[in-house]
Amino acid sequence: MNCLECQENLVAYLEGVLEEQASVGCREHLDACPACRQERDALARLQQRLTTRGQVAAEVSLVGRVMGRIRDTQSESHTTMQTIKTLLRWGLGCGAAAGLVLAAVLLFSTKGEALASEMMTKGAQAARRLTGVHLVCRVRTAPADNFAHIDPKMDFVPVELWKEFGALPKWRVEKPGRVAVMDGQSTLLYLRAANAALKVPKPSGAAFDTSWLHELADIDGTLSAEVRLAQSKGSTLELRRETDASGATKAIVTLEAKSGLPDGDYLKNAFFNTADTRRVYRFDEQTGRLEALQVFLHAPARDVLVVEVDRIEYNPSLDAGLFQLALPQNVGWIEEPKAAPDDPQYAAMTAEQAARAFFEACGREDWGEVAKFWPLPVDDQFKGFLGGLKVLKLGDSFTSAASNARFVPYELQLKGGTVKTHNLALKRTGQTGRWVVDGGL
Repeated sequence: MNCLECQENLVAYLEGVLEEQASVGCREHLDACPACRQERDALARLQQRLTTRGQVAAEVSLVGRVMGRIRDTQSESHTTMQTIKTLLRWGLGCGAAAGLVLAAVLLFSTKGEALASEMMTKGAQAARRLTGVHLVCRVRTAPADNFAHIDPKMDFVPVELWKEFGALPKWRVEKPGRVAVMDGQSTLLYLRAANAALKVPKPSGAAFDTSWLHELADIDGTLSAEVRLAQSKGSTLELRRETDASGATKAIVTLEAKSGLPDGDYLKNAFFNTADTRRVYRFDEQTGRLEALQVFLHAPARDVLVVEVDRIEYNPSLDAGLFQLALPQNVGWIEEPKAAPDDPQYAAMTAEQAARAFFEACGREDWGEVAKFWPLPVDDQFKGFLGGLKVLKLGDSFTSAASNARFVPYELQLKGGTVKTHNLALKRTGQTGRWVVDGGL
């Protein structure tokens, strides 16, 4: 049994009314297929939601058979009462008809959720069994900041992902200030401005804050997950159509994506996966293929476009050289601090004490002490920026639900007289327990 056959049988399988041979085939496929297990779990949750709203199992079992007929006979503007009349014409009692309309409303509102969900599902099916993908994006972010960073006040910078699927996956993600490459054996990050590199001696499905791009590259999984997420959180899926200059029909699906972070959380809206956004997916209706994506951040004054995927290449021919990275001979290597005799002293520090020790060492230009907190090479650019600073104020540290870092508010006077305020991010290393600077400069 393949994925399509399994998913078509899931409702009957969950209710135990599937024929024995088909049930065995469905169960065996579910054991081997994570994607279909996710579909099964989503349907099971939906069934529970209907049950808790007073819906009996017999009524739920009708959804799979009847919803197709509802969609065939009603337009997007069809009202709930019209749907009840349609069901009554099919000989259903008022109770069953009302129950089915409840299911219909939960699954597909009158604003087009039915057609929007179908389009997303069609897009997922069109992206199955890809050999590779190339995403061409532009993101409002700092050119050298991490790959997930977004800032509605910044200009767009180009970001690209190349990915080769298969038994030995390979990928490359690049923006102006940094590039990450996984060649199937190891994973490498190069920071151009700092001329520093970090190597992980093993393959990785995603690393260095590139996971959101890999999720987009997994078009099948992403579209399926978006529908399930919208249903579970009660979000609205909306569909509209337009015709391009060539006469081709495009389907545009809009949905809301919630980060789950509370308002006021420090990292909310600072990264792709910590932002409340409106996502606009653009499909070729005939082929079902996703062609573009726009992501709008819900900013206080107005929604701001922060991410745009304006080209998606399916099964591109990717040169093997893409997954190799030639580094400068004088590159500095980023390494986690190794065990040292003074580890207990530094591990006993609070985040505030570590921040003060780091900044005061910069002020004294004691670069050996600075290196105990700074994971990158302490180069001339770093020395020129922070050397000779004066600590004006340090605040109490705080946390974010989206990170295991602690953030220490600071106010510094740099050597030239400029006053700088921000929050220093500090994390403990796994090996020594010491604090290292993780951002905020």
